[in-house]
Amino acid sequence: MPLSLVSSGGFGAWVVSLVPPWISPNQISLFRLACAVAMGVVGLSGDYLGWAIILGLFASFSDLLDGAVARRRGQVTKLGAFLDPLGDKVLAVSASLVLLYHGVLSAWALAAILAVEAHALVIPLLHMLRQNRRQAPLWPAPKVKPSRLGKYKTFGLASGLGFQLIAAWAGWHWLMVGAKAVMWISILVGAWASASYYRDWYAGRFDEPPAAGGR
Repeated sequence: MPLSLVSSGGFGAWVVSLVPPWISPNQISLFRLACAVAMGVVGLSGDYLGWAIILGLFASFSDLLDGAVARRRGQVTKLGAFLDPLGDKVLAVSASLVLLYHGVLSAWALAAILAVEAHALVIPLLHMLRQNRRQAPLWPAPKVKPSRLGKYKTFGLASGLGFQLIAAWAGWHWLMVGAKAVMWISILVGAWASASYYRDWYAGRFDEPPAAGGR
């Protein structure tokens, strides 16, 4: 998650404590993923922008919960580490497609968003090609740890797209202008972060260390 606003003490700890013990962090992540997909389906089904926004808000709020709950309960898992960034990207793509459908987002902006999100798919594919050329095992895939810039990009992009949805629904031009500015700044930050991910992959910084006792 980009910024864990509920992971600290006080109010954040109280919010986390409201999550029933039978609800796991991974279930929260799956709920967020479902909300993100549903937001896209609803938003692309006609004049249901308000409902799409509500689903997006549910997805965004659950994004603040899953990691915080996992850390507080000691339930951090590899599946959760996979679902969390996946939910971010599905939410961003869903919101972008809805905005494109409603004539708010340009095709160029959508292409730019997809480009800065593509490293999560491209780097594993490049890794497999390189391993195949080396006649080395294809798995495990490289672990791309999000950088600080990457987290800023995720938070800024989600905010920019979300506020564009609200502005389009409410007809607030002033909010639309600000939201678009935030989106484009986040895309530029994301481009810088993506370049650093590709550089680190090329340098082998995401490769798994050799097994103990191996050569």
